[in-house]
Amino acid sequence: MNPLFRFGCVRIAMAAVFAGGPALSLAQQAPAVPAAAPKADTEESRLEFKANDMLNKGMELLDLKQDERAVKMIASVPQMFPKSKARLKAYLALGKYYTSRGTYELAIKQFEHLTDAENPDQQAEGLYQTGICFYNLGNYDKAFMSLRRVTSEFPWSVFANESYYYIGQCHFKLGRWAKAVEALEMVGTSVDPDAKGEQFAEAGQRLYVKIYDKDLVVQRASSEKISVLLTAKSGDKETISLEPLGRSGEYYIGSLPTALGAPKPGDGTLQIIGGDSVTVDYIDKNTESGKQNVHRVTTVKMVSTAAVGFTDGAYREYTKGVFGDQDCFLRIKDLDRDVSDQRDTLTAKVYSQYKVEKDEAPAEKSAPTAASTDKTGIDLDQKEEYAKHDEITVTLTELESHGGVFAAKIVPHVVSDAAQITHDGKTLSVMKGDEVVIEYVDEANIMGESRTVTAKARLLIGQIQDVKVEHRVVDSLDLKARKDLIEAKIFLKLGQVFKDVGLTNKASEKATEGLDRVEAVIATSLKASLDHSIVEDAFSVKWDLLLVQDKMGEAIEVCRSLTELFPDSSLVDKALLKIGLARMESDNPADALGIFYAVIALPKRQLKAEAQYEVGVVLERLAIADGERYNKPPVLTGAMQAYKQCADQYPTSPFAGEALDKIANYYITAKDYPRAIELMEQVTQDYPDASFLDKMLLKWVIAAYRSGNYAMAKQKVEQLLSEYPNSKSAEKGRSFLKTIDEKIQAGGPPPKTP
Repeated sequence: MNPLFRFGCVRIAMAAVFAGGPALSLAQQAPAVPAAAPKADTEESRLEFKANDMLNKGMELLDLKQDERAVKMIASVPQMFPKSKARLKAYLALGKYYTSRGTYELAIKQFEHLTDAENPDQQAEGLYQTGICFYNLGNYDKAFMSLRRVTSEFPWSVFANESYYYIGQCHFKLGRWAKAVEALEMVGTSVDPDAKGEQFAEAGQRLYVKIYDKDLVVQRASSEKISVLLTAKSGDKETISLEPLGRSGEYYIGSLPTALGAPKPGDGTLQIIGGDSVTVDYIDKNTESGKQNVHRVTTVKMVSTAAVGFTDGAYREYTKGVFGDQDCFLRIKDLDRDVSDQRDTLTAKVYSQYKVEKDEAPAEKSAPTAASTDKTGIDLDQKEEYAKHDEITVTLTELESHGGVFAAKIVPHVVSDAAQITHDGKTLSVMKGDEVVIEYVDEANIMGESRTVTAKARLLIGQIQDVKVEHRVVDSLDLKARKDLIEAKIFLKLGQVFKDVGLTNKASEKATEGLDRVEAVIATSLKASLDHSIVEDAFSVKWDLLLVQDKMGEAIEVCRSLTELFPDSSLVDKALLKIGLARMESDNPADALGIFYAVIALPKRQLKAEAQYEVGVVLERLAIADGERYNKPPVLTGAMQAYKQCADQYPTSPFAGEALDKIANYYITAKDYPRAIELMEQVTQDYPDASFLDKMLLKWVIAAYRSGNYAMAKQKVEQLLSEYPNSKSAEKGRSFLKTIDEKIQAGGPPPKTP
């Protein structure tokens, strides 16, 4: 059987090649973006440029810790340029910002927009980031759904490796140790099977080798070890043993560290030098053509992604400032340039630059157009330009043999006038206000093509400048609205507590006080331009307060108002769904059906699956009530159809699995065990991380036992005890195990094949 090789740097860089076939390229941490061909000066290209420029300025404001201005500017990109590609970068940037602040629900709203991206990497990152948010919120079921979509739809992506890690972490949090180990074993194994070109792996990192060979299923039962031989072009040789990956027995994986140095065969570390390549040799004992012991060989090039910067005198900590007329320390890490047993050298450019101030005559200035300005009044057409004062070429020497870290020291000479700059190529002249820049060409790296790496440092003259204290001015109306909204939420919480303990009058009083605050916020929004999120939040709190007072009709009107004001708001469907759930608990639960159908009819909503599932719940309750009323078995056909529709139309939702669980219960109750088992096989395959799988396995045990298939019943109860040892279903499974064993030992009736 022809094996499939996969190898490369841990988690972020893997390479693949089909044995006996064409080589496939490396799946890299940051895929290289080819230089774009010059575009025609069209309206579309101009808008795209402005959108990117606006986004970049917003990101610069984030770096300067001006968060409020930055968020407003970045959020304006999708509003002003709704068709630009930059809008997706803006959504991603906002999502990451909200994630860093712990506001995960706001982050999820941003990441969900990336489903519209044409770039599969952006789609994968959006799903991955959404999964991380749900993980941090403790909503592991939804985290599983997002992360599993990454591993199934984008298995070649670097985000697939990261997703396996968090899937394992979710299982670990839930105490599912076997599931956690199974997921964590897959970290670092996702590669791009269709990538073209030369294969690369990061030098100095751990090198992984992954083999796919169906023959290994048979060999797994034996005690024979699977191994591969790794040979570096510079001379080192290492043999590594492979271990099974996953349960199929077709995949094996192994790894070893790589390091710069002279060859030391057999020491467990693969020694390499700059520009080295590594050959992997695997012996395929049985091929499809019937040949035996065929060598399957592939090669990966070891490269180093360079990093540059200004450091302290020990060449350890990076710094963002350098002093004039004092020692300035340069550091470059590039393992590719370690090519001998001596201390090697490399060269880099160092130059001083200053920002060009535009000094136009008043007559030449023209007012910026509306299209070239954003809502903050910033001219989007204006680009910052820099010019060089002086430039030199510096030789950096390796700090130690086979270290891969190169360093040098220069002294920037401060001059007061440009006429004093000598341009002699030996001394770097600098002036007050300059930046010092180091520029290095990284010819070989994980991205597969040459790139220029730079680092900047601000020139400091004399002494460290005094700290500048800035006072942020906050609009009084905005501040008052936020204050009222916080107070309204406090009254809402008090009202809900009083209502839960039966003090309805007290609950209504607190709700009234909260409504006064919310109405003040909404009234302010009609007079002044408040932040979009504040107004949305105010409507959300208002209907919650109305629900505390059992004013269902008014709450629905609030939802309608919100829909009219913010048709794209994600709070609309949440509000409707919440009202529908409240109606389910009323004397006439059928009233909830119309509300759930309204949620399903909304365009591009995230709660359609839950609404469809609740339709099934309502129909099931109504059927059971009718059966009790007329003293006959309930007719659950309509409810089962609703559950099936949920599973079919929203297969990636957690409610799809819940719906299938309901259908499985229905089959078991109807004693249709073969269909129950068939359905549960589908559920466990499609939803490997669902929270209800322990209950599903227990039902599988019951269905198999009642159908007479005691061997299957025992297999499933053992799987239940292994994967979910601490669940309530496992406790019941243990009690069933003795009964199942007795049936098997007694012979029992012949097992039936479901």
